[in-house]
Amino acid sequence: MRTITALLPFCALGLVAQPYFIGTRDITWTDPGRGRDIPCAVSYPALTAGASAPVADGAFPVLVVGHGFVMTVDAYTYLAEHYAEAGYIVVRPTTEGSLGPDHSAFGADLAYLAGALIAANEDAVSPFFGHVAPSAALIGHSMGGGAAFLGAAGNTGIRTLIGLAPAETDPSAVAAAASVTVPTLVFAGSEDCVTPIPQHQGPMYDALNAPCKAFVNITGGGHCYFGDASFTCTFGELTCGPDLTVSRGEQQDVVTDVMDLWLQLHLRDDPAALGPLLDSLAGSTRYTAETTCLATSSMADAGTSTLQVRWDGRAVVVSGVRPGTELSLWDPLGRSIQRVRATATVHVFPPLPGAPGVYLLQEINASGRSVVRMALP
Repeated sequence: MRTITALLPFCALGLVAQPYFIGTRDITWTDPGRGRDIPCAVSYPALTAGASAPVADGAFPVLVVGHGFVMTVDAYTYLAEHYAEAGYIVVRPTTEGSLGPDHSAFGADLAYLAGALIAANEDAVSPFFGHVAPSAALIGHSMGGGAAFLGAAGNTGIRTLIGLAPAETDPSAVAAAASVTVPTLVFAGSEDCVTPIPQHQGPMYDALNAPCKAFVNITGGGHCYFGDASFTCTFGELTCGPDLTVSRGEQQDVVTDVMDLWLQLHLRDDPAALGPLLDSLAGSTRYTAETTCLATSSMADAGTSTLQVRWDGRAVVVSGVRPGTELSLWDPLGRSIQRVRATATVHVFPPLPGAPGVYLLQEINASGRSVVRMALP
């Protein structure tokens, strides 16, 4: 595992652009499979600022943000404004805000909204018709972070998962993490006494099954500073007395600095963001960090495979497969392309976009685990 700690200026990547105006809407989506209404506050890039403003020209990735326990979505205004200005559609569901939240239902809400927003791109009656890129992230703070893990488990309809001091849930977010295969970024505060790292973020991160994951531990940071001022969160935090040494603004700057590059890489498919992302985590006095992204160290102990793997110009063809073997293919950015249980001696993975780099094929069967690395020119 590569341990990394100095944030390069975001402008080093050439990503600074004129910020968009922020449009806002309150929209309720209905999940027909559960017969459940999901009211949401939506912020988005707009032609003019204000409620119900027309969406700006272009197609924009989706960020679905889950709130913390008994916290309102207003506590995440900084995220909504920052990312709407930067060209993202930010959706904050208001469900499960009671004292007895249903974590499973909240996770399902987050997962459903990611798909619903992407589908809105093809819905002529939606205000987002023709304006949604086919890429979405689940993001959550505290309870919402744990619920985001639940919503991301086995979910191939999203590109990435981001947890802000994610909390263990019922059902278990730690258990769900083992089924999360998309690139995952986990933030924690070193002084978080509400959801301490050893009982919450640490086990979730360790259980993740994606080769691309990163953990950012903000020095002197706390639980509630991942959101804007919230009486309920602050009251809960005061009961355990954290020794905070950063301000709310300083902690939130760390979040957006790192997330900007992470989202540029994983939602906007910009491989040029990878180097600055890894470098940005190196040498900072604001936090400590570790990552497995492209280091492939999580697979370093795997055995040598006897599979025959070839590239036919579009797809990866695997021969010599033992039926019943689990095969997983990962792209150079650590994203899961497909995971299957082989039923024949030859398996063909779906056509690839042809991005150059090192692809990983993992094989798991009764004899153990092995990995084949294949360089695509």
